[in-house]
Amino acid sequence: MKGGYWNRDLPLIMLLVSLGLTLRFFLIGHKSFWGDELYSAGLMGNSIPDLVRSSFNSSPHPPLAFVFTRIFAALFGTSEVSLRALQAIMSALASVPLFLFTKRYTGRMPALITGLLWTLSPYSVSLGQENWIYATLACFGFSFVYSADLCWRGNKAASFLIVPLGLTGMLVQHLFFLFLAAGFLLYFTFPSERRVPLKKFLLLSGIMALVYTPFAFSAIEQASIRAARLAGAGIAATAGPRMLTRIPTLFARLIPGGLAGELSGPMLTLSITSLIYVIPLCSVVLSLILMFLDKKIAIKLRIWMSGVLLIPLLLFLREDPTVRHLSILWIPFGFSVASLYLRHRPLAISLVVLAALMLFPYYRIDTFPLHRSNWREAVEIVLTRRTEQQKIVVLAGQNGGVAWDYYAENRGSDRIAPGGENPYETRPVSSSRSPVSVVDSLLSRGEEVWVVHDIWGGPVGADIAPDYDVLFREMPSPHMEVILFGN
Repeated sequence: MKGGYWNRDLPLIMLLVSLGLTLRFFLIGHKSFWGDELYSAGLMGNSIPDLVRSSFNSSPHPPLAFVFTRIFAALFGTSEVSLRALQAIMSALASVPLFLFTKRYTGRMPALITGLLWTLSPYSVSLGQENWIYATLACFGFSFVYSADLCWRGNKAASFLIVPLGLTGMLVQHLFFLFLAAGFLLYFTFPSERRVPLKKFLLLSGIMALVYTPFAFSAIEQASIRAARLAGAGIAATAGPRMLTRIPTLFARLIPGGLAGELSGPMLTLSITSLIYVIPLCSVVLSLILMFLDKKIAIKLRIWMSGVLLIPLLLFLREDPTVRHLSILWIPFGFSVASLYLRHRPLAISLVVLAALMLFPYYRIDTFPLHRSNWREAVEIVLTRRTEQQKIVVLAGQNGGVAWDYYAENRGSDRIAPGGENPYETRPVSSSRSPVSVVDSLLSRGEEVWVVHDIWGGPVGADIAPDYDVLFREMPSPHMEVILFGN
């Protein structure tokens, strides 16, 4: 890149990154950890070799993002702020390759609008305030596609970077394969006279496959564990209905993230929630349609964009991804917003304003917006009211015990977490005894039992123990309940 161009880009990049960091570190510790974050937090007491082993054994994710977080934890501690800090940085930095890639095709100011939209959207801000892996996935994914764009144009530095960047991304999350495919297929969008020779493309593709091969066996093993879990849940049988509701929700959440609810009749009857869903959905869809109809954009590039947009949706045939899994959709969406700026500038700017306005309700909630579980308050409710004779049962799946232990800080270590005592076992075996039966067993002995319930399904409220009295019940958040049962 010529020095003059870089000097003009640098202030815009600094603006995007500094604004992004400010928004992501603002109130970063305000929201309680939820289940996935607590799984990650529980790994932080392990050595790096043990962490890698646990990740491969018990999660569907490669270990590299957890290793990065473990290094941060060693330097800065295991508070909510410390464990989320890396993702805040990654989410802020992701705006840079997204801006630079878009600028290649649309110009500086349209690309700045795309960068600002990513920076301001509650979707990407929430990725940066979650102790998990998807902000890292987005940052490496956007960086890979931009590097591939440079590489196929003949940039020597990018040609050396593309393979190690691709391998790093694959060891962060298996869904990085979507970015990998997008980056390599981008080669075919260039006229033959403006791209590197085919033999260089084939060479880099072969090297990429070769360096990833040693890790492919672990990926297959992790995929088999997840496939068995999804098959048990009957995911494949519900693919059609899920696609009809989940895919519109996916697009509705690209700007507001979890502020937009799941598509349902009750949700659409509420004026505010329906507006948060419908306005972003229409904005995203309209922007994408206008891009695909724009004949000024090369047909090969539009075909590539359609693949980047539509191929990830095929995951719904066998999976049930959420919008945070599919940040790759921001490549065609971001490009469409930049294209919209060139033709309908007020509309593009209004999307940025809309994203900024949605930050106000986002900062007000005290839970992660896609799963509203306030573990911090739930644990405090129990610990401030519980007597020594009362038992504690945590009903929260495999991460329940880790969740309680993180917030209880040894103040209530005698909790029982059926199915969630150790989420890091290799292929955890579910007991034939239901978690709810544990509550019933304790109550039948005359005990009073506190139930901390992260609501994922099954009986709720009094239905957990219908034959016993509810002495106390409180919901610290929409997906969380605390109940005291007695005789």
